[in-house]
Amino acid sequence: MSATASASASAPSAFPEAMDAFATKLRRAWELALFPPAVQVGQTPSDVLYRDGRMRVLHYRPPPNLAAANRPPALFVYALINKPYILDLQPGLSVVETLRAHGIDVYLIDWGTPTVLDQDRRIHDYVNGYVHAAVQATCRAAGTDRIHLVGYCMGGTFSAMYAALHPEGLASLSVMAAPLDFDTRASFLNVWAQAPGFDPWKIARTYRLVPPEFLSSAFGMLDPLRTNYLKFLGLFDHLDDKAYVENFLRMERWNNDGIPMAGPTFAEFLDKGFQRNLLVRGEWTLDGDDRRIDLGRIRIPTATIVGLNDNLVPPECTERVLRHVGSTETERFEHPSGHIGLSTSRRAHQDLWPRFAQWLKQHPIPRATSPRRTFGGRGRTGSGSRRPPGRPPRHRPAA
Repeated sequence: MSATASASASAPSAFPEAMDAFATKLRRAWELALFPPAVQVGQTPSDVLYRDGRMRVLHYRPPPNLAAANRPPALFVYALINKPYILDLQPGLSVVETLRAHGIDVYLIDWGTPTVLDQDRRIHDYVNGYVHAAVQATCRAAGTDRIHLVGYCMGGTFSAMYAALHPEGLASLSVMAAPLDFDTRASFLNVWAQAPGFDPWKIARTYRLVPPEFLSSAFGMLDPLRTNYLKFLGLFDHLDDKAYVENFLRMERWNNDGIPMAGPTFAEFLDKGFQRNLLVRGEWTLDGDDRRIDLGRIRIPTATIVGLNDNLVPPECTERVLRHVGSTETERFEHPSGHIGLSTSRRAHQDLWPRFAQWLKQHPIPRATSPRRTFGGRGRTGSGSRRPPGRPPRHRPAA
């Protein structure tokens, strides 16, 4: 036997040890999948300021060391697709927490989970109804005539619509990763919406309430390799990192915590937005409101917040709105992250959100000089109205 062969035979092989370590790690991953630890989300203390059906307006309690008079109020409008606690995912990675720490009085619309009672809701109901009531409730609570409005994703589209129709109650408008100018092919969603034969109204009539699985499957197809493999590989490589595992589980909880969307709202958004791009053309009217939405009427300070790596709402979809607003004071914030990373990445909380808080504080809001006017009706909490103002929404006839 040669010396080399003898050394190889006598040296213990590392292969069995590596297999044992891999098997142990695999067992731990399997146990984590079967028995995941409970994780908490939305932990920043808040109170329900206003309620209308399933919709609530949350007011986050201010830090004890900040006087109310020095905190400009900002109302966040989130999308109708997932739960809004992505803005308050966990301590240290919470937009709500970061803005509070930098002197902003934070309010948030929580849409709740729609039921069959909401299946006929249209964008008119949300913009002219719920957002309007939330703005008024926030103004009353803050003791101001105007507030800052911040819209995220689809909530940014609603916020821009609201600012064009009701600019009198706002001190500024900020749209974050919001689809506003749909003229792009940088996202597969825009491409798919233009596919021949794709009829969002047919989908709306089929489901009545479009299920979250329908929407999440489309989002997952934007990056199927990451959605179905890479993120789990990352988890497998960080099983010993408790903070990483807990953050992963929080994100998975949010990803799988979708809510259904009223069919007419879904169909109108895709039809007038993704397919016909009516908003930046000044041709979008809400069913129940004959006024054309003119973004040029937005003359308050306006900011855009974009994720440079956003494959859901590409940067141009949000930032090009600055060409259409009538404001002479605009600001563009950017961050090298994706759609969700804007609110959950550590770098965003170190850089983006402190700068944004400073921008809000550069536009002070005076205290209210007179009692605010409200529209009539019965309010669930506070003095808002259960029924959105304006005529009842017109219903599109079945094709």
